[in-house]
Amino acid sequence: MPTVHSAVSLPLCAAILLLGAVDSRASSAPTVTPADFQRWFASSCEGRLRVPDGVEGRARRFRYIFVGGFLNERMPGYFSQNARELRARGVPRPAIHFISPSSHKGFEENLEAIGDAFRRIAAEGPEKLVVIAHSRGACDTFAFALQDAKFVAERVEALFLVQGPFGGTGVADYVMGEGAPLDRRMPVGSRVVVHLLGRLERWVMDGGSHGGMAKLTRSSSRHFWRETLQRHAGAIPIVGPKTFFVTAEVRPSRLRLFTRVFARYLLTYYGPNDGLVVLEDQSLPGLGTNLGPLEAGHPDLTRTFFATRARRRVRKALMQSILMAVGQTESTAEPQHPRRQWKFWARRREVADTSGF
Repeated sequence: MPTVHSAVSLPLCAAILLLGAVDSRASSAPTVTPADFQRWFASSCEGRLRVPDGVEGRARRFRYIFVGGFLNERMPGYFSQNARELRARGVPRPAIHFISPSSHKGFEENLEAIGDAFRRIAAEGPEKLVVIAHSRGACDTFAFALQDAKFVAERVEALFLVQGPFGGTGVADYVMGEGAPLDRRMPVGSRVVVHLLGRLERWVMDGGSHGGMAKLTRSSSRHFWRETLQRHAGAIPIVGPKTFFVTAEVRPSRLRLFTRVFARYLLTYYGPNDGLVVLEDQSLPGLGTNLGPLEAGHPDLTRTFFATRARRRVRKALMQSILMAVGQTESTAEPQHPRRQWKFWARRREVADTSGF
């Protein structure tokens, strides 16, 4: 089955070539290479990364926005440890914001509400915005960015799009009856669990909930991004340099039960994945910077409790790597938040939470 890459790469390349040089308003975007980002992430996971005082100070001059993914309404603790790391680094609580797109609507339906939320947050202060958007929220965020490139040019420092299903997900294909059928290439136990979970989700959708699931199939995603990128081709030179795709893959054995069986399903029929999205479908080709792949499951970088077996240090590593990225270059145009003193509390082991995407 073709992926989103074959569907959108030609329009993307053509748009970039036709439009020529990148808009000068995008020149303030951070400069970070995949090798640097992966090195920071690995060092932080091992407890060896030290964020320099100057980098940390410059990173505090921004306002941070977290955008949740599909089923975020049911996920207590979503981004809580990510935000805690920002506060520990001196970013004041009022400069940390959360946007929760509806899981019952598609990309087009969410655009207006998400745009209103971004503009409302931007109106709270002159700081530029650093956006960390996860899963379906990454797609919602990027769709808004392409629609309002002027806002991105003037107010956004960087978009970190974490594990977004830009090419859709084979899990949605299976739920909607479009995916690869189960066969003996998967163990019997995994086949039974995937079948039961698929039936449960279809039952929920028939009841009027989770309407956004239909928009996450691979065919729907290819169609949406092909049309969106063509319609907003003029935004690509502005939004692209500020866009960073954080992609990930993981061995199924490292995941909790439900994501583990979906990871095996995707690995069997589609390829390497993070448990819910195939690796190659977590970015758009020819656009932005792909900072991955990191070694992480779909909930590992943003969730706590029952969703993940990964420890808090993985969420901490993501945030420290982002701070290193946005704090590299001095910018006198932005105000700096005062450093706050924080107490150090003993680390506690995490408990598990249900997964979503």
